[in-house]
Amino acid sequence: MRIYKIASKEIISVYRDKLSFSILLVLPIVIVGILGNVLRFELLDLDFAVLDRSNSVYSRSLIDELDKSKQFSFAGELVSENEILPAFVKGNMKFVIVVPDNLHRGGEIVVFLDGSDLVLSEAVSQTLFAIIGGGYNVGVRFKYNPELKSEWVPLPGLIMIALIIVSSIMLAMSVNRERERGTARMLLLTPASMGEILVGKALPYLLVSLLHGLTVFGVSLFMFGIGMNFGPAIGFFLLTFLFSLNSMVLGLFIASVVKSELELLIGCWLFVFIPNVFFSGFIYPLQSMSSFIIPVARYMPGTLFIEAYKGLMFRETSVGDSSFYLVVLLLQALVLFLVTIYLFKRNFFRK
Repeated sequence: MRIYKIASKEIISVYRDKLSFSILLVLPIVIVGILGNVLRFELLDLDFAVLDRSNSVYSRSLIDELDKSKQFSFAGELVSENEILPAFVKGNMKFVIVVPDNLHRGGEIVVFLDGSDLVLSEAVSQTLFAIIGGGYNVGVRFKYNPELKSEWVPLPGLIMIALIIVSSIMLAMSVNRERERGTARMLLLTPASMGEILVGKALPYLLVSLLHGLTVFGVSLFMFGIGMNFGPAIGFFLLTFLFSLNSMVLGLFIASVVKSELELLIGCWLFVFIPNVFFSGFIYPLQSMSSFIIPVARYMPGTLFIEAYKGLMFRETSVGDSSFYLVVLLLQALVLFLVTIYLFKRNFFRK
């Protein structure tokens, strides 16, 4: 009976505590929903290009066979080998097939894969061999990272996680402490506007993030052997700046709508850390996710960072080639910052 009374009291307490009740009710559904849509191991609609030197019935049959599969989608023909690298960089092809002119006599079909994404390339290779490997002589070549250095694979995602922790979580906790300690009112006694206060709070963390970027740059060059020209190096620091800025604004946005540090940490975990880690292609290929998740995942800050990082660091593309990712990160940060300023004006003194 005494145990029953204590249990009843705990049930009432949990029901009255909106945070605890939400965690117990919503969190398992969210986690199962996320992992259920991410933990898929089947590739869907990967674009590929073909350099067809045969122009025969055999080569047409090969292309049609791949295009009819649900894993691959024929996206165009190339004229020369000089178009192979641009197909990866600007055409977003996942692989390129070169069909020899002696295909009908057993000539080797060469498949060029993107070595900067070994996880996806390995999955593509296995699927290709399962579809066409039995009837043709197939060879594989890797563009970018031809030595297949496995230590390159997790590097973009690990950098992304480090920047998220410094940029969003630490900054949001600092702002939330100002409110919990009551020192927020002192800040508003200064001539600074709300936007200036938030920028001033964020600036030290942004500098720390850029320092981390400089450290990562050095480690990438000397420890992992990633070569880089001047142009991609500038692009990398610009990418680090914009992603850190984006993460900071997202952390501030969460801090503007929660009350306690516990709520803040849970919010950052659910809406910053988990989506960027699981939906960015860091752990599982983006192309293996369900069709209604992929359009959203493509515009996640983590996805934009990883895709731009691979282009700049592994493929040594120019800043112009990565401009789409950089512009989207900037626009996301600007729009969310305006919303955050409005919310802080309403909620900054709320305890």
